[in-house]
Amino acid sequence: MHSGGHPDRPAIVVLSAGSRVIERDVLAGIEEEGVPYLLVPSDAGVAAAELARRAALRSPLNVGVGVGAAGEVCVQHAKLSDPLPELSSGEGSDAGARRVLGHNAARIVVGVPLKPNY
Repeated sequence: MHSGGHPDRPAIVVLSAGSRVIERDVLAGIEEEGVPYLLVPSDAGVAAAELARRAALRSPLNVGVGVGAAGEVCVQHAKLSDPLPELSSGEGSDAGARRVLGHNAARIVVGVPLKPNY
């Protein structure tokens, strides 16, 4: 809740220990789908999958994205116990793959089919 009693705006939470370049790619994908997000800096010693889990639990939309310090990206839904391999990228993923992960985080919220990540 914001001060004044107004609830927080529903948004995908992005916990990031990664670089601005990686964040920009992921956030561009989310923005292109028209879903709001909240970017929160995080500790560098935490893996992307764990950051994504924590982000999903914090998000009113139940969807979170974790960006690890090594450049890995993971998308997670709060109701899933483990991240899906197709919603994760390893270190050194390209800008297009990171952008697709952002799109897919937003598409989970909107309820439309996910984009393939080649």
